[in-house]
Amino acid sequence: MAKKNRILLSFLISLFCVILLSVPALGVTYRNPRIRIPIFGLHDIINEANINQSPENRSQFENDYFKQDFYTFINYLAKNNYWFLTTQDLFIYFIEKSQPIPPEKIGQKPVMITFDDGYYGVHENVLPILKDLEKKYNKKIKIVLFVNPGLMGVKLKDFLPHVSCAELRDGYKRGYYDIQSHSQTHKQLTLIKRKDLKFELEQAKLDLRTCTKDLDKNKLVAAHFAYPFGQVNRRVEKALSPYYLTGYIYDGNMTRINRYTNKYRISRITVNRDNSPRNLIGIAKRATTLKKL
Repeated sequence: MAKKNRILLSFLISLFCVILLSVPALGVTYRNPRIRIPIFGLHDIINEANINQSPENRSQFENDYFKQDFYTFINYLAKNNYWFLTTQDLFIYFIEKSQPIPPEKIGQKPVMITFDDGYYGVHENVLPILKDLEKKYNKKIKIVLFVNPGLMGVKLKDFLPHVSCAELRDGYKRGYYDIQSHSQTHKQLTLIKRKDLKFELEQAKLDLRTCTKDLDKNKLVAAHFAYPFGQVNRRVEKALSPYYLTGYIYDGNMTRINRYTNKYRISRITVNRDNSPRNLIGIAKRATTLKKL
């Protein structure tokens, strides 16, 4: 009986020690809840005042967004001192945590603005907005362009024009563009053969880095990836990892950073013409305000 009591006492002491040692960890968890980062995914931007972009002269798509609405949204973010993340910012400061968040970013809310497919309308309509906001607020705003290099510079009738390498370089040199990969030719990666999948991933990285090689000393171009159509499975995810540090999907969710975050399935919120600037601002307001730990 005495032996059983000693065993029970030993167990209770061990349990107490485990609970005691867990208290600091629980405290850290409480003080550092999951960080919420809205990542907005857009496609083409159209200017209603431009006759060439009117419904009579250009096919209209659900994922189009109007220039004036975009200006209203991004002007609010700039005015209220949001932190416009690049893909590498998200990776090093939040996912890998390989570097501490810069002190000057404490008190800000992080967001990311991304554009898929590399349409010329983004370069034509968004770049002037970024220049205007830089003059207005004395800050440079970066946007992420997920580009299909196999379509760079393609400007055909009845086909939305795509940005050229020279135009990408222009935005990159000015410090506005974070240029990343969206596969070579925008195929649905979950449906193609392994050989074709390898080509879509590998060639896109090679072509984008060739386009920017003299500008990209740290090889940050084409280090990250957005899945065409937002589609991914385990096979694609596994194939992606030798070439890219992260992968972005469309699931309509805000990115929530914690130890369970899958860096190859980073959430994005689709933006289309049905989303008013007010609606997007409401989502952005839910971003975590960064605090000193």
